Amino acid sequence: MPTSLKHILVLESDRAFALRLGRALNRIGNYNVSMVPTLKEACLQLVQNDQDLAFVPVTEGAKIIRSLRAVQPDLRVILVMPSGDEEIPVTYSGNVQGVLIKALVDVELETLVENVARQPVVQTGKPGSQVTPDAIRSLDTANLIATLQEAHLGRLLQTIVFARGSKLLAYWGELNEREAAAVALHVGENWQENDLPSRLQFIHLPARAGDLLLFTHEVVEDFLVTVVALPEAPLTEVRQQARRMAKKLTAVLSGRVMAHTGLLGNGFGLGKRPSYVIVWRPTEQLPRQLHIPLRRAISRLAAANACVLTHVQVQADLVQIVVTVPPGRDAGWAAYLFKNGSEQTIHQEFEAEGSLWETGFYVSESAEPLAEAELNLFLNSPAEPTNPAG
Repeated sequence: MPTSLKHILVLESDRAFALRLGRALNRIGNYNVSMVPTLKEACLQLVQNDQDLAFVPVTEGAKIIRSLRAVQPDLRVILVMPSGDEEIPVTYSGNVQGVLIKALVDVELETLVENVARQPVVQTGKPGSQVTPDAIRSLDTANLIATLQEAHLGRLLQTIVFARGSKLLAYWGELNEREAAAVALHVGENWQENDLPSRLQFIHLPARAGDLLLFTHEVVEDFLVTVVALPEAPLTEVRQQARRMAKKLTAVLSGRVMAHTGLLGNGFGLGKRPSYVIVWRPTEQLPRQLHIPLRRAISRLAAANACVLTHVQVQADLVQIVVTVPPGRDAGWAAYLFKNGSEQTIHQEFEAEGSLWETGFYVSESAEPLAEAELNLFLNSPAEPTNPAG
C-alpha cells in the first residue's frame, strides 16, 4: 500500500457501517482511523490533527466538503454512496478524489485508496503567495508562541489565537487549548465570505460567564490572528493589538525574523534548546481564584528567564507546563524556577504563608504535555516524587 496516507477520517452517522469501514481499512493498511458521527466533530478533529483522507456521506456532502476544506484546504475526500443505482450529483465534479459504494467496501476499498493516494494533494493556494509551502511546514510552534507572548494581555484583553483558516496553530493567554481551538473554528468557518481584512464577532464558550469579543485580522492569505477580549475592552486597543500582532506574525511567516527569545540573537540554535514537560502538585486543592494569577506568574518567569512556554495547565490538583529552556539549562533548573518562583509570587501578591506545593515534581524531556491517562497515573501515585526538588 502507498505510505502517503496515514491519518484517515470517517464521517458516518451509521455506526455499524463506520465500524465496518474502519475494520476494512485496518485490513489493507496501517492507518490511524478516526470515526465521528457529526460534521461538527469532524471539523474539531481536523482542528486538532491534519487528516490525509476523509470518507464523507453523499447526503449534504457538498456542505460537508466545504466545511471540512475550510478547516483543511488540502484534504482528500472519498464520497460514500448508499448504492450504485444513484447518480453522483454534478456539484461533486472535481471536488472529490473517489467514490465508494457501501455494498462494495470489501471489494473495491483497497484499489480505491491506492488510487487516491497516488493523486496529488488538493491545491487551493492563491497565486502570488507570500508564504511558501516549505515555510508553512517549517513553522516552529515554540517560535509562534514566543511571538504571541509579545502581546500586551491583561484582564480585558485575555488571549491571542493564531490560526490557518479554522485550524489552530498557536495561542497564548487565559483560554485553554480546547477553547482556543473553538475560537479558531468559529472565526475561520465563514472567513472566505469576508471581503474586509478585519472582523468583529462574539462567542460564548462553555463554563465561561457571558460572551467574549473576538477581533480577527488577516495576517496573510488565510492566516488569521484573533484577539479574545471581554466585551467592555476598548475597541481601539483591541484593534491596535490585533494589527500589531499581524505585522509581527507576517514577518515570522515570511521567514524574515524569529521571535525575540533573549537567546543567541534572532533565535539561532533554537532547535538545540531542550524542552521539558514538568508536573507538580499543590499541598491542597488550588482555589479557582489562583488559577489565572499562577498562569500569569509562570508566563512572567518564562519571559524574564529566556524560556518559551508552549503549554500551561493549572487546575485544582496539579500544574503542568511544557517549556523550552536556554542552552546549558536543565530540567532541575526549570522545575525550581517555575515551581518555587510561582509560589513566591503568590505569597507576595496574596500575602499568603505556608507551602503551596508538595515536595518534588515529575519531569521528562519532551515537547508535548502528558496525556490524560499519564496525568492520572501521576495524580494517583504516592506523595513521594520521582524527582525530588524544593
